[in-house]
Amino acid sequence: MIKKVIIGTTIALLLAACSSKETGDNDHQKNIQKGLDAVAENDFAKAEALFELSVEDKPNDQTTKAYLEQVSLIRQANEDIENDRVEAGLEALKKAEKYKTGSKVISAKAEEQIGLLTSSKNTEEAYRQLLKEAESLAKSSNYKDSNDKLTKLLNEDLSNYNDIKQAAESLKETNLAEIEKKAEEQTAASKEEHSTVAQPTEKTYDPYEWAPGVKEAFEADMVNRQYVDSVDTLRYEKLQVYNNQGFYTVYGQIDGVEMYIVNVNVKTGDYHG
Repeated sequence: MIKKVIIGTTIALLLAACSSKETGDNDHQKNIQKGLDAVAENDFAKAEALFELSVEDKPNDQTTKAYLEQVSLIRQANEDIENDRVEAGLEALKKAEKYKTGSKVISAKAEEQIGLLTSSKNTEEAYRQLLKEAESLAKSSNYKDSNDKLTKLLNEDLSNYNDIKQAAESLKETNLAEIEKKAEEQTAASKEEHSTVAQPTEKTYDPYEWAPGVKEAFEADMVNRQYVDSVDTLRYEKLQVYNNQGFYTVYGQIDGVEMYIVNVNVKTGDYHG
């Protein structure tokens, strides 16, 4: 009777142990599956917590450890990226993707993030290059060309690149100010040039100035009429101004002797004497 009781008790314990093991295995598998589901939903913090529970349940399960390591790498990568350590984050994602004993589901998520990060990185590099070109043009005083590039840049979605956006907006404002300043300087220079251009001044009226051609005709007439030996001997002295017209007293040499000849109007050429 005692033997039967002992045997019965042993069987009961074995059945309880088997039941407990099955329950533990079920919980372990459930946590793994829940962790993979969390990965699919991009909830890597939840996935990491579930895989940690699974590792605690079965510390020697290398597969679960691999899952946990993959997710931890992805979480570390995301933290690096948030802190502008993009290259470090990219390396962590590559490790998670290539983890040999890891989950294909987790590897696919790492690969997806690598693609997004690479695309974002290339986009950022293109934006920074455009900003650099605009800055170079501004330094060369090509403010309009610089602003053309800045306008193109600011038309892009820069919501994830606030530093680029702020730098572009600031440079554009500076360029506009320089363009306006240059225009004002050109306007001022043009006005100054216009105001300083020598304006033709009216010649002051001189009553004793000969009218065009009058002197030549008068002197030729003096020689033709033989009033003087030659034009070279003629000498003029101012006589008077009448009706705003000047009169000269004319002297000349006849046979080598200087004498008074006539009085002449320098405007009309009329003479008498």
